Amino acid sequence: MAEKQAKLLKMLSEGSLNERMFNASFGLRLEEHRILTNGRASRYEYPKNLSSRKTNPYLLSGFSDNLMEFTTPIVRGSKATCQQLKVLEQIVDSQLHEDERIWPLSLAPAPEYQHDLEYVGNNCSQPWNKEYTNYLREKYGIKRMMLGGAHIGFNLDQELLNTLYDETFKDDFASQADFQNAVYFKMAQCFCLWRWLFTYLYGASPVSEAVEHDMPEHINLPVRSFRNSTYGYDNLPDERPSYASLESFVDQISKFLEDGTYYGPQEFFGPVRLHGKHDDDSLRQIVKDGIQFISFRSFDLDPFAKGGISEDTLNFLELFMIYTLVSPMPENLSEKLNQAIERNNEVALQAPDEQTDWMRDEAMELIERLEQFCSQFNAPREYKLALSFVKRRVEDPTLTIGGQVAEKLAKGDLLSFGLKIANDRYTSFVRSPHPLQALAGQYSDSVQKLIKIAIMSGVHVDFENPLKLSVGNRVETFDAQADLDLSRGALDYLLNLFPELEGNLAE
Repeated sequence: MAEKQAKLLKMLSEGSLNERMFNASFGLRLEEHRILTNGRASRYEYPKNLSSRKTNPYLLSGFSDNLMEFTTPIVRGSKATCQQLKVLEQIVDSQLHEDERIWPLSLAPAPEYQHDLEYVGNNCSQPWNKEYTNYLREKYGIKRMMLGGAHIGFNLDQELLNTLYDETFKDDFASQADFQNAVYFKMAQCFCLWRWLFTYLYGASPVSEAVEHDMPEHINLPVRSFRNSTYGYDNLPDERPSYASLESFVDQISKFLEDGTYYGPQEFFGPVRLHGKHDDDSLRQIVKDGIQFISFRSFDLDPFAKGGISEDTLNFLELFMIYTLVSPMPENLSEKLNQAIERNNEVALQAPDEQTDWMRDEAMELIERLEQFCSQFNAPREYKLALSFVKRRVEDPTLTIGGQVAEKLAKGDLLSFGLKIANDRYTSFVRSPHPLQALAGQYSDSVQKLIKIAIMSGVHVDFENPLKLSVGNRVETFDAQADLDLSRGALDYLLNLFPELEGNLAE
């Protein structure tokens, strides 16, 4: 075993495999509230110029039409991923009414919770989704289902996985699928073990009045992350599968699906979800074919990041995930996982600008190991910078996202803070001289216009060079700096390329 570990470390520290270590891809899904400039829930219809939510892979809504969903294409690296979020938000902002905004925090502002709960809880204009939303409302309540947040899809470089299996682990696993299952489920377990640290660093849903979310009276307010507590985005206590082993995890979720405990796979709200080759694959099929990527579902929206999550957050998450390739697991794993649930809840319900000794000590110990890892494997500069930000936030909890939000709360109300950010973003986007501000340095304005209408129309966009637009099996390519003739409008140009889109432009 020691010989194999030495071989693994040598492989990962040299040549192209070392580069592939830091070559992960992300795909994000953010849920954000659509509100009015007075803090109330928007009563406007879902933006009519966005294509059918049945077919659009990027822009749709969830439990309520007021909870917009932004889903980025899968791209390599944090910079490109955050760029896609900004593209999607500018597109949606361009379709809002003058008195509408996208709210930058996971918790909707107090006026919405106080006056508009019944409205938002029944405001689902998707008939194919109505039965499920009614079920969620009855089982979990409107407040819990109206929590915004970020789901972060993550996968390693496939060539990295292939090489590790072929050259090091082929004798240990019956198939490539079994190897990938082991790698990705270990990552899921490690995230669960350290979830409390991610909640400490990035938690930012500070309930300030108990009446807003029916919080127990014994909990001091504000808290760091209501969403990440047992009162937030979570299944019921006896419906949470254990991550102690892949087999038990699959068996428990499969049982919940078979006996009707879960309405469907989408009702699993756990901190890490496993994904396969196809969106509709069952969990058993995913394991049979091999896990393709995992998604982390425990992140509040970051109000200080223009797209809702920062590059530094993604870089630290990636660094931590890569570190799990070479880090040992605790012997008493099941016990540690149970303890981790309690620790995460403690951190989530703690004051945003506080920490305990055990948190600081264990976080600093991990940071030291990650610093050594960066040095040993020659991690690129952006990962070292992300780690330095984490270290400062561990040293001073007021620098965490929750700590910064708490400071704003102390100086005034959360509504004013959130609306200022929402208004500033809206103004920046709608007054931008470019159709898609985040892409201005890469694409001509006419190509930006084409990308914008393609995303609005549900066309698949591949941002690799050359740019590719596809509908079904048909693909059209474009030079990034092309000067397109859009004299009859970008939509007319797109429909000439893909006339079959006509049926997708309405629900």
